[in-house]
Amino acid sequence: MIIVSLSKRLYPAIITLCLALVIMIGLPAPARSTSTTGLRFEPTTVEMAVGETVTLALWVDRVENLHRVELHVDYDWAGLEVQDANPDRAGVQIETGPIFCCTACIARNEATGGQIRFIAQRDYADGPFSGSGIVAYVTFLATATQWDTYTISFDRAMTLILDSEGDPITVAQFTDAAIVIPPPVTLTGWLTREGWSSDGRSTANAVLYPAAPPYEPISWGRACTDERGDFALEIAPRLQPPPADILPSGNPPTSTACASRWAFARLDFTNYLSECYWKCIDGDVRHIGWHDLEGGDVNEDGCINILDIVQIIGEFGEAVESPCYVPCAECPLNPPPANTALARDLNGDCRVNIFDLTQAAGNFGLCSNCP
Repeated sequence: MIIVSLSKRLYPAIITLCLALVIMIGLPAPARSTSTTGLRFEPTTVEMAVGETVTLALWVDRVENLHRVELHVDYDWAGLEVQDANPDRAGVQIETGPIFCCTACIARNEATGGQIRFIAQRDYADGPFSGSGIVAYVTFLATATQWDTYTISFDRAMTLILDSEGDPITVAQFTDAAIVIPPPVTLTGWLTREGWSSDGRSTANAVLYPAAPPYEPISWGRACTDERGDFALEIAPRLQPPPADILPSGNPPTSTACASRWAFARLDFTNYLSECYWKCIDGDVRHIGWHDLEGGDVNEDGCINILDIVQIIGEFGEAVESPCYVPCAECPLNPPPANTALARDLNGDCRVNIFDLTQAAGNFGLCSNCP
């Protein structure tokens, strides 16, 4: 009697449990929940000049049983252009990463109008992938007409990664990317010349470099001083190879204090020793201070020595009609006076005399610090 009574009391609970099991079996399989799985671009932030290219790697992290990806990525096409991974084949704008086979397993590979669509699956012979690895590479060309931050972001609603059963794997974290086109850099300074009453037409050159390797020149600029010796040199964030004669002989200094860019500045004038300096550019404007060029390098070998003294003595006493001008190819006088100064006229007074000889003798033994 006790057993029968107990069975009657448990009967409703047993029926409820059975119904719950039936309902659960009939429900669709839930998305795979891998709470640490992520999709990211690497690097996440890049500073570059207009005309430069950068390749971003698209990573999947901490995934299990991955078979297929359906990636939807939006990019700011007002300033960025996706470069073909294979220019010889249509529809190959994204380079496949090592997780997927190169051609047969790619169902969609295109980038147009600010949208990237990339669908790929694992070769069945290789089985699903687990771990972290590179899904694809995307190369962007900076085409921006103005400085700004241009974004590359996952479409979180449309992007899917699927397991070998065709079930979605939950992506817990998306990490987008940004390409920064910095504003123009302006170097200002005051550049004077020994022995001159005015300091116009000296040349200020600067080559822009990144703060971290690889140390390839980004851009360059040139400016001429005004009559007071002041200059403002603007370097646009546009990829343009500098002339070989203003390049440094080595890389920028190693310093963690310089976080953005380095500028290699070269200061020149005819018959004067050039001066060169590395300047850290962490803002839009950098004042490099006052510099005074020393005269006497008439043979342009980078030092003032007996060879220069001999050449000055060789023209000693000669003169041309005033006004005259000392030629400077990078900063010409427009329009120039009718008369060109003598080649060994250091101070532009239209004659070679004791002032030129005294100046060179006073600087005897000095050499330029430029390469």
